[in-house]
Amino acid sequence: MQDDSYLNNLQYNSCISRGICSINPRTYALQNVLGLYLQLCAKYCIKLFEKDCLKDDIKNFILNTVAVAVSNPEFTENCFIETIEELRKILPDLIKTHNEIYGADDFESEDILSAEIFKKCENIVDAIKFGEYIFQEKVSKISETIRNFFKIMLILARSISVNILDLESYSNDSTLNNDIEKTAFLYLLTLLNSMNTSCTDLDKLKELIYKSAESNTKLIELLHSAQEKRYGKQKVTDISYTTTPSKAVLAVGSNIRELETILENLKNTEIDVYTHDDMMVAHTFPKFNEYDNLKGQYGHGLENCLIDFATFPGPIILTKHSLHNIENLYRGRLFTTDINFYKGVIKIENDNFDEVISSAQESKGFKRGKVCETVTIGYDYDESINHIKERLESNLYKKVVVIGLKDYSFEKKSYFEKLVKLLSDDILIISFSYNIKRDNLLYFNACFDSHAVVRIVSDLIDYDIPLNIYLPKCGRNTLAEMIYFAKFDKIAVYMGECEPIMVNSSVKQTLQDNFGIKVISSAKKDAEEVNKLSND
Repeated sequence: MQDDSYLNNLQYNSCISRGICSINPRTYALQNVLGLYLQLCAKYCIKLFEKDCLKDDIKNFILNTVAVAVSNPEFTENCFIETIEELRKILPDLIKTHNEIYGADDFESEDILSAEIFKKCENIVDAIKFGEYIFQEKVSKISETIRNFFKIMLILARSISVNILDLESYSNDSTLNNDIEKTAFLYLLTLLNSMNTSCTDLDKLKELIYKSAESNTKLIELLHSAQEKRYGKQKVTDISYTTTPSKAVLAVGSNIRELETILENLKNTEIDVYTHDDMMVAHTFPKFNEYDNLKGQYGHGLENCLIDFATFPGPIILTKHSLHNIENLYRGRLFTTDINFYKGVIKIENDNFDEVISSAQESKGFKRGKVCETVTIGYDYDESINHIKERLESNLYKKVVVIGLKDYSFEKKSYFEKLVKLLSDDILIISFSYNIKRDNLLYFNACFDSHAVVRIVSDLIDYDIPLNIYLPKCGRNTLAEMIYFAKFDKIAVYMGECEPIMVNSSVKQTLQDNFGIKVISSAKKDAEEVNKLSND
């Protein structure tokens, strides 16, 4: 494998340099309001779902709203208005069905449209004021720790929603067609229903968070199985950052089912397709090798989307459930397949890519192209787990250190180079990102594939050996993975520097204090702690 010096030469962090990875106050206020409505929906949905009386359109509405609206920095005022209007249609029928089964509750269905909560959202200005009021009420009535629990729960709810929706794209069956999805959806509803000022029992919330994180982990496994069934078993593959002279489109996000749709629609054109961020994983599936118009990877990922998008000479497609702050970007060539789309971004309707094709043809494209290095990504699971078992059965190691997916920054690479060199020889190091020469290190380049880490760590849990897990990169499932791993007594979890838009300093402290998750500090300090525990 060649090194990744090409990436190192171009590293840039949009959030740090421009301070754009935050949610503006107006958006945050509207999301607070929407959260309140979702709690109301969840209250009724839980009982109806348990009776198998919840309609598919309501399930899909909740999943899509949580997946896109409540945690997206690009959630717009128009999206809010459309969502509230949909709620006005859904809630009366939801309450009526509930009351027919369980008897009258807080609202009669005919009274819901005149209820105070809707009156406060008759226009955007009032809705924003109401959202600010909700926030102030939370601050005055509940502790910062509980508020942070609610933020963690919302992040988990989004992970569950996105994974369920991604799973459904691989099936022609009805919504929630297996027990794993049904259980996860019930946890999603319970998370939403529990995010109110009356739920302040830390132990109960903590247990709900643990169970929801575990349920999300099962969804990840199920999603991976669906992908391999459709695209073939993942394998080690070479991928290039080289660009070739041609018109081009950039596919952004993690939804490889959407990438397949893009490639199918562009395969008879002379337009090349490049992947970005987590979409790189698609190259490890054999099916995608069949597309001649799929070239390679472009850019450095979510943390650097500002410069990546600004320098790409063609249209950019934000696939479903992408989480990018694009406020500072030129909008004319941004497209999306999402249900809720952002201001200035063009919606792709009914898989009609005519506007994308026209935009690509009118864009300058890559005039000359640029030759860059090729990297090898992917891993063979059976071969990898056999290597690990051989090492563990040698009885040479007292502990295992797992280094998760790569964060593309100089600081993180430097940290792990130092850490690995400082760890004692009786520690087996399994790295999914940084390939550092040591006899006690096994390297599997999982790249953006978070499932690889979950799968291997799940196998390691069966061994009676302490584990230290480092998660440098923050993705959509990272928080759920951290919480799931941290529940095991023999596992110590270290988290990297997540962007504030995902995990702010206050939430980070709550994760440390209540879930035992550690924060990466200095390589020397962390290595001393790991070595001491290994030698004890």
